[in-house]
Amino acid sequence: MTSKLFKGPAYAICSFIGLVYFLCYFGRPEKTSSRVVYLITGVFAIFAFIINQAVFSKESNEVSEKDKKYRSKVLLGFAALFGVMVAVANYEHYKYLPVTSQLITILLLFCSAGVVFINIFRFCDSLLAKHDIAKQDKPADPAIWFIVCFTLLAAFYMLVFFLCSYPGQICSDSLNQIHQIVTGDYSNHHPVYHTWIIAIFYNIGMAVFHDINAAVATYTIFQIIFMAATFAFMISTIIEAGGRRLFAAGWLIWFLLTPCHIIFSFTLWKDSLYGAVVCLFTIYLYRIFKKLGKRQLVNYAMLFLTGVGFNLLRSNGLPAFLLLIVIFAIVAVITKKIDKKILFAFLASLIVALVMKFPILKAMNIPQADTVEMLSIPVQQITRIARENYDFTDSERAVLDQVASIERMEERYNPRIYDYARDVIRYEGNQQYIKDHPFQCLGTWFTIVIRHPVLATRAWVDQTSGYWNPCSYYWMKWWDGVCEEDGLRLTVNSPAAYETFHEYVRWFTDENAILVQTYNVGLHVWIILFCFAYCIYYKRRNTLITLPVLCLVATILIATLMHDEFRFAYPIYTCLPLIVFSAFARKEKTGTQRISA
Repeated sequence: MTSKLFKGPAYAICSFIGLVYFLCYFGRPEKTSSRVVYLITGVFAIFAFIINQAVFSKESNEVSEKDKKYRSKVLLGFAALFGVMVAVANYEHYKYLPVTSQLITILLLFCSAGVVFINIFRFCDSLLAKHDIAKQDKPADPAIWFIVCFTLLAAFYMLVFFLCSYPGQICSDSLNQIHQIVTGDYSNHHPVYHTWIIAIFYNIGMAVFHDINAAVATYTIFQIIFMAATFAFMISTIIEAGGRRLFAAGWLIWFLLTPCHIIFSFTLWKDSLYGAVVCLFTIYLYRIFKKLGKRQLVNYAMLFLTGVGFNLLRSNGLPAFLLLIVIFAIVAVITKKIDKKILFAFLASLIVALVMKFPILKAMNIPQADTVEMLSIPVQQITRIARENYDFTDSERAVLDQVASIERMEERYNPRIYDYARDVIRYEGNQQYIKDHPFQCLGTWFTIVIRHPVLATRAWVDQTSGYWNPCSYYWMKWWDGVCEEDGLRLTVNSPAAYETFHEYVRWFTDENAILVQTYNVGLHVWIILFCFAYCIYYKRRNTLITLPVLCLVATILIATLMHDEFRFAYPIYTCLPLIVFSAFARKEKTGTQRISA
């Protein structure tokens, strides 16, 4: 459904050359081990090209010339975005070439990646036009689906928890939160409202069982039930919106069998619960759009409550929510089709969250996270420039020396992990100077970066590309066990089940190039961007369903601590089924034209 730009022998020849180049470039032996997704994408694109030429070459005559031109621009725009991502993410492979060779390689990567995107998009669009995932012949009962899905998920997660990991996965972060509960000395470094949720169930368990392990397990059981209910509610919402049973059942199996969802259900860190809250927020936004449920007031009330949780249960939630409000407001002004009650619910959530996060915590003398925590990109960029091209002016050096020793930061620098440079500032430097002189520090960072844009860009790529490049280093904590302090201990009630589950988890490691992709963050961001592009292509309001997750990804790209840590991106995985359904589900209209569900 595109213009003549994507037709004819010239396009076919150029497209084929681009696809072959892409496959050959990423198919070289020295790149194969870390370029599996690129190889799979390249092969899929060639397959899509052949099918497009042989089967899907015809275009509906019902599409106006105006729409054809619009769709061509959208397709080219996202193809260009994909081309930039691929070319920039792989700078390590051409940075030592002569300048002319670098430019040629960048251009070829950009063009070939764009051709890959166009062919895959056109193939998927034609396929989806013939097979509707929202065409249910006989209505299914969403209540029954919820009960069945919840029972299966909760029972299976609970079984693994009790047999293999009682009282739950307790890493250093969750141990710190438990210490806060025991001592009453709270901090918002880990969101204190999440710590207080743990405290509610911890105190109930302690009052009943008088044992710290049982107290922790009480919260873990709550979290398992909450997450199972969230996933079941999403699947039942898909059914309620007309989704095919097979489509819904596929996602149920995905939630049941992928290790990340199993293990995160009984891991006590904030990311598990936060992923479920963002998922609920997205579900209620979708339910409002589609007018699902007998009482819309319930949908708005839950949108408000989950919006508060969106803001409070992760440090990057508040800036992501602010970005979300700005985008929704702009869309509302331009299209005049956004329900104002949605914006009112958003604003109410934001106001309540701001009051809860700042005035209330200040009145309770609970400190916020320290300043340097959110400055990963500027610090990494300055440190990278210091290592590779040290030419700071006297005024820049004066400011840097007030913050920390740049020499110590160079020694500790890791291009993928911010913790080491951060800790120099936190424990050896003076981060209060940054807080007291924000504009001076910002200006210093800007003048340094503007003189070295290439080095600054490389530092940013190395720090963030795991969240948008699917062939990057993976940082995945799945099986930490229990930090055995203060009486906490791991209890394995079935060694046989423990070994079996461990072996199953090992199937999803780097040893299996296919199964490892189930926790490939960059790949899943690509999928969501593809959904976003598809909705833009058809001018669908469901574009907005992708925004909560994309806004969170945007905040990660400006303040991530790790190059690629799965838990930071967990909401991508909890929201993925509904995002895919909302983007691709369509219903029949007259003739061959189709509209959104």
